[in-house]
Amino acid sequence: MAIDESGGARAEAPICVTCVHMSTHSLRDLRSKLGSVVRTVAATGEEVIITDSGTELAVIISMADYERLHEHADVADALRLRDLRARSFTAMTLAEMLDALDVDADAFATR
Repeated sequence: MAIDESGGARAEAPICVTCVHMSTHSLRDLRSKLGSVVRTVAATGEEVIITDSGTELAVIISMADYERLHEHADVADALRLRDLRARSFTAMTLAEMLDALDVDADAFATR
């Protein structure tokens, strides 16, 4: 709480670095208004959590947010691959690899 000019308490607005508006809808609720909810998500970027009997099952996000997530994942994968390529490695046969991993070669062959 902050103090206003008259000495009274006033509520402060929450500080939000990344404000993500999110609502929650049950599967039952969505049956009747899925189209409206999806259009709202697309227009506003609001995220929607879908629940079933109170358990969170899924999230509806806008296409822009979905694409952004995939771009971040692609960058993370590229950085990981770059790091792997920078390391030295040794070539080995499958038998050597199974041995290094403590895997029984006969059991592996029967899978």
